Amino acid sequence: MNIHEGTRYLLPCSASFKCYDRFSILDDPGELEDADDQVPFWHILTALLRSSVETPTQLAELLDTIAVTLRDSSGPAGDYQLLTSFIGASQPSFFDTHWPLIVQLALELPQHFPSGSLPVLGAEGSLSTLRLSRRQTACLVVHQFLCTLHAPVWREDFFDFSIWYGSGQRHEAACEIYLACLFAYLETFLSTSKQQQDDRDITYTLVAAQTDYAALGSSPVSLSPIEIVLVDNYQTSPKQLGLPSGAAVVSANRYIGSGQSATQEEVHVGSSPEACPAVLITPPLERNQVLVVRGAKAVINIAGQRRDIGAAPHESEGSVDWRQRTMLFMDALELDAEGDETSLPDLAPENLTREVNKAAIAFTSGPYEVVYSPLWGCGAFGGDPFVKVMLLWCAASVANVPLKIICDRREGKVASSLNSLVLEAGRRLETAQDLLGLLLSVSRKTTRLETFDCMIERLAASARDR
Repeated sequence: MNIHEGTRYLLPCSASFKCYDRFSILDDPGELEDADDQVPFWHILTALLRSSVETPTQLAELLDTIAVTLRDSSGPAGDYQLLTSFIGASQPSFFDTHWPLIVQLALELPQHFPSGSLPVLGAEGSLSTLRLSRRQTACLVVHQFLCTLHAPVWREDFFDFSIWYGSGQRHEAACEIYLACLFAYLETFLSTSKQQQDDRDITYTLVAAQTDYAALGSSPVSLSPIEIVLVDNYQTSPKQLGLPSGAAVVSANRYIGSGQSATQEEVHVGSSPEACPAVLITPPLERNQVLVVRGAKAVINIAGQRRDIGAAPHESEGSVDWRQRTMLFMDALELDAEGDETSLPDLAPENLTREVNKAAIAFTSGPYEVVYSPLWGCGAFGGDPFVKVMLLWCAASVANVPLKIICDRREGKVASSLNSLVLEAGRRLETAQDLLGLLLSVSRKTTRLETFDCMIERLAASARDR
């Protein structure tokens, strides 16, 4: 099946989106069949969505029919056990309320996307921004739920929600929370008018820059204000998301999107269904690219990360203007794969340059009053938190925006050291050039976390030399 046309991502309503009618769903497919005996999938889907679905088992059978029709396999959904159990246990009115809405939104696809496709961001001749109404976005989200979409050419999996459906999940609690977010998101369309449902747009922008921000130039770049903020838990609460007028860093993979566990990126995307369609139109991020998503609501406040997460409603929900929410998807270098016993890859000049540029591209993508960031790239990617925070501080200074680094209670010791480091650096240094010079002065033979002592010593030495 030809599912892509150049720079476009084909949707299920496209006449070019074809498959075999494996289960003879269509009564008379004769006129629809092409020379390869394939038919437009949309005719099969509309027939399937007219069937009666009143129980979790019937839903699983429908989803499996769709999956096998398109992919000849149930795929990651497997036995659908987690999905059916979750709906049976926690969504008693699903088939009276949510399911009719899902069917309605799914069938609106040709109305919302008459071309039958989406632009691939950044592709040759394509736009770098896609702006969607809330209802257009919801239409795509329900198709991710129904698993009626095909994988983009740059990835094979993690593009729909089937990854949350099967038994044997490595992080079952996370998958259940993401499903709860999805259904809570759909509930907002049950309780509001269509006019209210389109009170804001969601935009997906691939930002690219050719500027070498790390070069800094000869003009002094004054250091921006920085604060190390220690919290009990990471949260997707408005305050930690940079609202009302800031932005929040999402520690992304090159292949952005949701997942089955609880990394910071997975939590941010899983709590925000309106961010999920980005995976369909965003190729893997290049070294000079970041993805900026604006207007996506975090439906539920997810607190914690990895194995220790929980969910709760937002406080003061009515006062939050989600139009102002900005997610900065920026991928850090996977330094855990680069290290050796004799040098710290964080300190390689080319890596310092790459990370400053990546962060500066994100921080200069809009007029932000403040940027919130976790310890970017310091988890699974193995980055040194002291080096990374100094690099983020450089980038924030280039963008002339205040920076707040969020650390949770498990990072309390690192947070305390970071407070000491930024206080001392703020006293001894004046410009981003000075800060980058400090990093370049640290020996590459320094081991991870020993960079703190080394930078403190360098700062003390510079004071003595004056």
